[in-house]
Amino acid sequence: MWDKVIFLFWFIVGTIFGSFSNVLIYRPIAGLKLTEPRFSVCPNCKKRIKWYDNIPLVSFIVLRGRCRYCKSKISLRYPLIELLFGVVFLINYMLFPIDIALCLDLVFLVSVPAIFTDFKLMLLPDYTWITILVVSSYLNIVHFYKFLGVDVIGTLISLGVLLFLRIRYKDGIGEGDVFLLPVFSFAVGFFFMPFLMLCASIGGIIYSVIRKSRIIPFGPFIIFFGYSLFFLRMLLSF
Repeated sequence: MWDKVIFLFWFIVGTIFGSFSNVLIYRPIAGLKLTEPRFSVCPNCKKRIKWYDNIPLVSFIVLRGRCRYCKSKISLRYPLIELLFGVVFLINYMLFPIDIALCLDLVFLVSVPAIFTDFKLMLLPDYTWITILVVSSYLNIVHFYKFLGVDVIGTLISLGVLLFLRIRYKDGIGEGDVFLLPVFSFAVGFFFMPFLMLCASIGGIIYSVIRKSRIIPFGPFIIFFGYSLFFLRMLLSF
């Protein structure tokens, strides 16, 4: 019985952070500051959303997916992101020691908004790579200290490759990518680093072919495959 309560707790915590992730997604794309306004408003009628209309998943169901005031539709993205976070937080808790689970949760939290902002604005928030750097540093020092040397080498290799490509192709590689790929390389470790670079590159190429565009938001592919390989590394290690 107690286990089920704990599972429910982590799912609820995940949905709460999913709601916060929606803020990190919506505000930059809408041209708003993350700290202003200090409360949520309806994008259509601009009325302040009360706390009881801002409960993850529950409020969307109760309101039947519409604003209480103007009845405009609420994007399905909001409950889906909240549900995704709830499931991810629950899975991480069930599979890993608490510190590993929290590290995975934190990386997931800063990664999801970055995917949306890079696709929409070609912009990667600094908090994403900084957070991943802090998390990967903790994990490599505490849990993977035997591989710290080679992991640093892998990080430097990925950084060198991106710097070369940025110099060679100038606008082909964004500044955010130069920070993001090395920190994810540090997180996934030396062994998975080549797979990260290969998969992210293939993902970007496929996107370019489908969209018929030479401008590629490389960040989402680094993040998707970076988190996947990061999760896999933790799974194989613990």
